[in-house]
Amino acid sequence: MTEVSNKVQYTFFGKVHPERCMVSIPGLSAAVKTSDGEINGKLTYYISLSQITAILVCDKQVQNVLTLKNFVEDWVRIAVDALGYILACGYDIEITEMIDSLGNSPIVFGVVIPAVQDSAKNAGVTFDSIMKVFKDIQSGYLQLCLADLREAIRVPRNTGFFCYRAIESLRQFFVHEKGAKNDKASWEMLRSELDIDKSNIDMIKRLADPVRHGGSVAISDSERSEVFKLTWGIVNKFIIYANAEYKKS
Repeated sequence: MTEVSNKVQYTFFGKVHPERCMVSIPGLSAAVKTSDGEINGKLTYYISLSQITAILVCDKQVQNVLTLKNFVEDWVRIAVDALGYILACGYDIEITEMIDSLGNSPIVFGVVIPAVQDSAKNAGVTFDSIMKVFKDIQSGYLQLCLADLREAIRVPRNTGFFCYRAIESLRQFFVHEKGAKNDKASWEMLRSELDIDKSNIDMIKRLADPVRHGGSVAISDSERSEVFKLTWGIVNKFIIYANAEYKKS
């Protein structure tokens, strides 16, 4: 591929899940631009038999490819969510690969979040220690938490929302199992028992609040990484706390 009129072209490939549904959407296009001007160009995308092709022609090279991938994924997801609503079907999407017009090698996107890839291991949290929690009748709070973290990974735009809700699930433990009398008391107990700095939770909440109240918020790859680091730090501490029979060390 070659540059288009001194512009840079990025071509993304992906899939609609479940693939057996054979989703097809004719070509759609939009002029797109981020508030910081980092991404500015025209996006055209197609879905044929659940296979996604999205072509973004930008005025300049985009420095952060992961932010670019998340941006394109958000746009494609809009159309898939609209179709899912019309058909009353639950679809999900995944962008798996990208090539550009600059001659770089193709990029195959993984599913890991590098910022927290070793966070649990470094904190001493293992698969077995998590499964140990699920032998307890009080494990429902962690179950909801982990489910939200799955969605935080899968839906980049809503990372802050899902991470904050994951922490709120853990807060409910202190309401129903530790007897906190109100929301304020339960937050204070969570921070005290797990030794969490309030500013860490506030940072996650800042990126969650607009989405929680029906709005939207742009989130960069660096902000997303920071939210994951803070959230994993809190959840790791809760798992260790649960393994110690819910007693502060």
